[in-house]
Amino acid sequence: MLRIQKFLTEIGLISRRKCEKLIEAKQIKINGKYARLGDKVKYDDVINIFGKEIRYTDSLLSKKTLIIAYHKRIGEIVSRQSSKVTNTVFEQLPKIDQRWLNIGRLDVATSGLILFTNNGFLANKLMHPSSQIKRVYLVSVDKPISFDHRTIMLNGIDIGKNETGRFREIRKDKNKKNQYKVSLYTGKNREIRRIFARLGYKIKLLKRTSYGPIKIDRIALGSYSYLNDRETKSILD
Repeated sequence: MLRIQKFLTEIGLISRRKCEKLIEAKQIKINGKYARLGDKVKYDDVINIFGKEIRYTDSLLSKKTLIIAYHKRIGEIVSRQSSKVTNTVFEQLPKIDQRWLNIGRLDVATSGLILFTNNGFLANKLMHPSSQIKRVYLVSVDKPISFDHRTIMLNGIDIGKNETGRFREIRKDKNKKNQYKVSLYTGKNREIRRIFARLGYKIKLLKRTSYGPIKIDRIALGSYSYLNDRETKSILD
């Protein structure tokens, strides 16, 4: 038997501190009942967290959670290779016994940071809106962002399909013309492109520079890097 905090930490889903906060907020259940601090789980118990069910198995505990950061190039596709799909990011990743799962996506014309893991529960957790993970992008457009449009982008704008696009922050790059850093906490399909298009801007360059605490700085274009223990802990928190 393991304490629920240790079990969820061992499988690489969340940190011990985060687990304790979720228990106190009544967001974790064990066999249908709300977990309490100090509760233990055993073989075949079912834990419900982030809307997913996790069954305690030896194989789940024995699988080491891996996370890598990849610097995607423009033109690469975040999809599995098939007869119709070539030049995928998965061709560039290291070989492991399990499947790499992408944490979110970047469209074919966008470059930058994308994370991969072999842990499906962790992938879902890091993509879920409740995780409130900030994504930062570098974007160059064809004209300056007006004051009124900046306000609209920060307050939220209808981008179609019953979705609202919203930036949390917009910062002008003082050294480059019409270049900005924008951040958001959601991962809607092509959200940044749809926000700018809705207001009549054309994007010339779009690159994700960070995902939570993980930054692209030290990773060469087309290369990957395994997250070390400190980086893994930082994103689980």
